[in-house]
Amino acid sequence: MILRAIDVKVLRDIRRQPGQMLAIVIVIACGVGVFLGMTSTMGSLKTARSTYYAEQRFAHVLAPLKRAPERVRRRLASIPGVQGVQTRVLADVTLDVPGMEEAVTGRLISIPDHGPPSVNDLHLNHGRLPEAGHEQEVLANSAFMEAHGFSLGKRIAALINGRQIHLTIVGIALSPEYTYTLAPGMVLPDDRRFGVFWMRREALASAFDMRGAFNDVSLLLSPTAQVQDVIKRTDSILARFGGLGAIPRKDQPSAFFLNNEITQLEGFSVMIPSLFLAVAAFLLHVVFGRMIAAQRGDIAALKAFGYRDREVGWHYTKMLAVVLIAGWLLGLLLGMGLGSSMTSLYAKYYRFPELAFQVGMREPLIALVVSSIGAGLGALGSIRRTIKLPPAEAMRPEAPPTYKRTLAERLGVAHRIPTSLRIVLRELERKPIRSLLSVAGVTMATALTVVMAFTMGSMEHMTRVQFGLIQREDVQLSLVKPRSTAVLTELEHLPGVQYAEPFRSVPVRMLSGRNEKKVAIVGIPANSQLVGILDTDLRNLTVPSHGLMVGSKLAEVLNVRAGDSVRVEVLEGDRRICQVEVAQVVETFIGMSAYMSLPAVAHLLGQTETLNGARLLVDEDQLGRLHAAVKRTPMISGVAARHNVLRQMQKMLDDNMGVIVFFSVIFSIVLAFAVLHNTARISLADRARELATLRVLGFRRSEVSAILIGELTIVTLVAIPIGLLVGYGLAAAMVQGPGYNTEQFRLPLVVTPATYATAILVVLGAAVVSGWNAWRALDRFDIVEVLKTRD
Repeated sequence: MILRAIDVKVLRDIRRQPGQMLAIVIVIACGVGVFLGMTSTMGSLKTARSTYYAEQRFAHVLAPLKRAPERVRRRLASIPGVQGVQTRVLADVTLDVPGMEEAVTGRLISIPDHGPPSVNDLHLNHGRLPEAGHEQEVLANSAFMEAHGFSLGKRIAALINGRQIHLTIVGIALSPEYTYTLAPGMVLPDDRRFGVFWMRREALASAFDMRGAFNDVSLLLSPTAQVQDVIKRTDSILARFGGLGAIPRKDQPSAFFLNNEITQLEGFSVMIPSLFLAVAAFLLHVVFGRMIAAQRGDIAALKAFGYRDREVGWHYTKMLAVVLIAGWLLGLLLGMGLGSSMTSLYAKYYRFPELAFQVGMREPLIALVVSSIGAGLGALGSIRRTIKLPPAEAMRPEAPPTYKRTLAERLGVAHRIPTSLRIVLRELERKPIRSLLSVAGVTMATALTVVMAFTMGSMEHMTRVQFGLIQREDVQLSLVKPRSTAVLTELEHLPGVQYAEPFRSVPVRMLSGRNEKKVAIVGIPANSQLVGILDTDLRNLTVPSHGLMVGSKLAEVLNVRAGDSVRVEVLEGDRRICQVEVAQVVETFIGMSAYMSLPAVAHLLGQTETLNGARLLVDEDQLGRLHAAVKRTPMISGVAARHNVLRQMQKMLDDNMGVIVFFSVIFSIVLAFAVLHNTARISLADRARELATLRVLGFRRSEVSAILIGELTIVTLVAIPIGLLVGYGLAAAMVQGPGYNTEQFRLPLVVTPATYATAILVVLGAAVVSGWNAWRALDRFDIVEVLKTRD
């Protein structure tokens, strides 16, 4: 194909300024890549979720309870909108896992004696279903098997209702209930210390004396069903059988965390690409404006040779299209790499039968359209001027701007400012639009780094407070059922226990006006040493003898503060209802917390003091003996060690946040470098004769370099503090957003000096590289050639 002369000029013009064009291409590619990577990952998660939930018939409503006869199933099935009902037996037990010194918590869930579950069906990865009559055969969740490296046929000892039974794993399965596998009361998965097992109904019911009864039910609804109405009817039916409150699918822990992750991706997929495309628009505006101003003679010649205005405008539009398409194509490659990495990372935590990174046509086309709009906003104004420019006027040099005295000159202090600095300040002041846009670009880069570094620091602060100041125990034990406080003596005599403190957890429904929430009130000793009660300034508070201590997130949900009263409906025992005063609002970062003194909880229940768990301080050298004793103690259903939780938290930070911070630093450097590099190159092109003249007049090379690099320095130094403030503002907005302020996690607004230092160093590093590049360009300056150029 033979190119027209005007098309050859497109390629020649691009080759004349490769650095500037490449910087724009990379910025566009980053914006497109982040958008494509995040939206495609989000789409892959949504597709896997919807397919998985539909194929396995994941319940729309789930309801735990104490015990109900099987005949209640018919009443639940008659609720309008209910399509399927699956009753089952569910129990948490202590496991003795080969190769594990620590006690492991196992959740046993019944499946029908014949065939698969009609609701919450299982996806069988390997092996087979347990056979009817083989009471010790079970399925195990795949995450647990992979964490231990177990294969089919492995035998595990479980303490079931006081008897040790050896379970044989005959199959490996996945369940939509445990896409994100969490142990009771935990907020992070620990697949080595928590496993889910499914066994035939008859075997599990016999072990726990639940023949003809159930303690958990799942409901599948029709598309037109009213979920809240079904929940109210379900709670009404199960109330007399110890119902603990039905929940919708969206509040089920696994589904909640997955939804929250997708929500975060949605926010980032808009915010970060917007920054890059805004910077790309600015760069295109400056570069095309400068290029068209420098090519006035070329434009006049083209029109003089017969090219119509439309063809000249189309010529520059094609140049814009080349840069845009190059950035888009590079962004597609970057997006696919980023999306594939993110999808692989999510696959470690969210278990689907199939989670494959998929890129459809929609996301790349949206990226192309959005980046085209951004590029058009940046460059089309300059292109429009070429169309309107008459040939006769284009033949003349552009009229010099009308300058006025600078601010320093008006203030009468210009003579006190060094000559080089005065030249720099005059250039910045006389071209305010370009200067402001340069500052805005570096500000965005600084703010982006602050936001990402803040996320990492905030999570570390949350971890220190939650597991250092609030949760102070070494080990927490959960009991199968509430026991008298005399049991504490037995727990104190377990090996290695130095101090034991009881707690009593009570499921309740709290109501304040139209707001309600199902939570657990935890009763703790008045002089608790292992639970830190902190105010919002992290100062220690005493446990009041009466009234509720409500966590800050729960207080927000209920819209209450200290001195208000809430209606408390107890969901166990006599299911008493009473009004309780909010004594204090306390700080918590994980979960929805509510505390009372142990005597106040006993009064709420109308019983004597009891406990259903204990927090322990343990001699570290005796942890092995403690776990061995726990494995033999029938009344203990679960154990959690704080150091394991901290280890999992740190692993998550290293795996997830490390990747995010790495990419954010790279993106910030790209933004800052692109803006500063283009600022330097355009300034050098605009002021070539001025700088060459200064050399002829006797200015040393270092003095002339100081003029060019001084402009970069001032732009950077002005932008950094503004970027730090903008970054703080973005961080403050993010902690109130849906991805950072949830009922499970609440990130505090903690922006440390280290966060600011990271942002400053990243931007200064980009500025140094840009300055060095500008100095090299100036070093290759041909003074004679520049001065020969006609104005």
